[in-house]
Amino acid sequence: MQLHLEQAFHTEQALRDMIVTRKVCFDHDPFYVKTGAGDVVQIGFQLNLYAAFHDPTQLPLNDDAEHREILSDLQRLCRVFFQTLDLLKPCEHPQPPAHRIVFSPERKNRAEVCLQIPIFDLAHYADSSARQVQDLLATAECLLTHVGARRRVWDEEERQPQSSTGGCEGRAGAEGSNQ
Repeated sequence: MQLHLEQAFHTEQALRDMIVTRKVCFDHDPFYVKTGAGDVVQIGFQLNLYAAFHDPTQLPLNDDAEHREILSDLQRLCRVFFQTLDLLKPCEHPQPPAHRIVFSPERKNRAEVCLQIPIFDLAHYADSSARQVQDLLATAECLLTHVGARRRVWDEEERQPQSSTGGCEGRAGAEGSNQ
């Protein structure tokens, strides 16, 4: 699987360097909506990208220059995923990915920006689209790992990123067969 870096990063190494500099981590949560009948149903997932401030004890403000830089870096990373994963293109998003500043105990309460990317199918997650949405999430997380992001916490001792996206491509092939 070829990463599409246009209008985001000059090279894959520049993307990897940003991930290391910002100590990018990720996780995901279920994505729920309330139906017209008042029921709460899961229609997909929310992929959370976290990027750290240089000073983990900083109390950033929304008009902080470093906050804007981190947000821009995460948005460029998001652009790579939307350009690379064709299956994200038909996803209907109610608004651009949301972001906020968080202090997670899981990551030693470091100051970080969290960019939230909804991955869902409005048709209804519980029907046949569920497997496709799950595969898309798995592919996105595989690509994040490939470029050096870490699941949940940044661990300096963790293994180096892979040089090939081959495993992710296998996952993407599984996605295509489910359509």
